[in-house]
Amino acid sequence: MAMTHPAVRVAGGYLRDARERRYVLPEQAAALLAVSEETVLAMEAGRTGITSEGISRLSHLYRCPEDAQALRKLAHTLIAPAADIRHDAVAAGAVRDAAAGHHRRLAGCARQAREVRWLSTTLIPPPLQTSAYASAIGCPSFALPGAPLPSPGHTVYVLAERILHTQHVAPEVMAQQLRYLLDLEGGEVRVVPGRIAAPEGHLVELRMAAGSAFARPEHDGVVYLPQDGRLSVLVSGAWDLTTPAATRELLLYAAQEQLGRAYVHAGAA
Repeated sequence: MAMTHPAVRVAGGYLRDARERRYVLPEQAAALLAVSEETVLAMEAGRTGITSEGISRLSHLYRCPEDAQALRKLAHTLIAPAADIRHDAVAAGAVRDAAAGHHRRLAGCARQAREVRWLSTTLIPPPLQTSAYASAIGCPSFALPGAPLPSPGHTVYVLAERILHTQHVAPEVMAQQLRYLLDLEGGEVRVVPGRIAAPEGHLVELRMAAGSAFARPEHDGVVYLPQDGRLSVLVSGAWDLTTPAATRELLLYAAQEQLGRAYVHAGAA
């Protein structure tokens, strides 16, 4: 028998964020759907399903009708029984949100999560990117309006050390990016020395009221994964390898290295 996918929680979290941004009360949404206020809150938590018609009505009420189709896909995703999954399937059970606004929907859900844990092995996480860094890597950053910016006790970031020493970004841009990380006052950034035994790219754990959901933000979409306890252990294990003091030393060393490269490049020019 198929099970509800954690992506249902993502759809609910985004709808709650959209409702709050438009200053709509739960009872107003309940009246529109002819359900109880408790049902609306359960939908937003991912504990109760939302019909396609309900998503359409709420999306219009919250003035985000362009999100309705993507939210319907997320809200109605099921995990197929093991017998129905092909053995050669990649990330069996994963669902991709590739429609326009995918990063914005992830950001909205992240604002509603109790905690966000972000593990990165190849690039600075988009919410922490400076505009110059985002431009240099040719990847749109949602560190801009509407992004889940760091906040104490809510968002933590774990970075592989090799991200800091990249030579694929101009050293002056990278030095500026590292200085930004050093000056951050909200959220927590930790750097793991050496390599992280984790998938390439980003892995985001959204700790929601009804349970966790895992996301992999990519350039052309966001992939939501079936809940897997091993993923949470992976993020926790990487976090346990770090300390604030060691992280600051690694960031300072990398910034000095990038500044040295910038000086050499300027001299050569």
